Amino acid sequence: MTGFDTCPRIDDAGSYILRAMPDGEWELYGAHLTDCEVCAAKVGELGFVSDALLNAVPQLTAPPQIRERVMSVVRAESELLLASGPMADRPIQREPARRFSLLRLRPWPAAVLATSLLALGIGGGALLVGGGESDPAPRTIACASAPEGARCGMRLADDSAKLIVAGLSTPPPGRIYQVWLDRDNGTAPEPTTALFSVRKGHASVNVPGNLSGVKQVLVTDEPVGGSEVPTRQPVIALRLA
Repeated sequence: MTGFDTCPRIDDAGSYILRAMPDGEWELYGAHLTDCEVCAAKVGELGFVSDALLNAVPQLTAPPQIRERVMSVVRAESELLLASGPMADRPIQREPARRFSLLRLRPWPAAVLATSLLALGIGGGALLVGGGESDPAPRTIACASAPEGARCGMRLADDSAKLIVAGLSTPPPGRIYQVWLDRDNGTAPEPTTALFSVRKGHASVNVPGNLSGVKQVLVTDEPVGGSEVPTRQPVIALRLA
């Protein structure tokens, strides 16, 4: 990768780190990162900043009204950059590299990134006195097993679960992928209505049902329409407990 390599989606790296993307876009951009070294490098660079801020100060939870206020600024800033064109925040000339500084991160404005991270609870000690009640932050669990070359994980929020896969081959003709819930209680895994195929190896699937007590989430390929019991061995297994 050279200094001249670029990608039209590199401006989305900051929004990806902050999860400030519309529903579905975060997963699609994550899949894009598997094929784009330029964007992946930028996400890694900004992720380093996020981790540094996370470890530097005590963590507090932002009240919902502050979170929404900050995210509205983030979204507006992102839309402004996109509307202004890819060169809007580029310097007129390249300067020699100097010591690491948040203010030198591009193309997503580092000042907005740092402010957003702080206000969202990754370091808002001075701002968030007393905190407030808010929903737990979503967490992502990586799959325990998947086909060679495939990557997958599950994003768990307070009232939803989403399976995200990349690099997965299309199911055999006449078959479709089906999600199962395994409670490891001596009975067969429970079928779900989550049936899916893949597009260019990628899929983002809402997992229905109550996950309380579920030990594993499994994926098998089944006849189109789904099955009541698995007919083949799982191609994906994800452990919840």
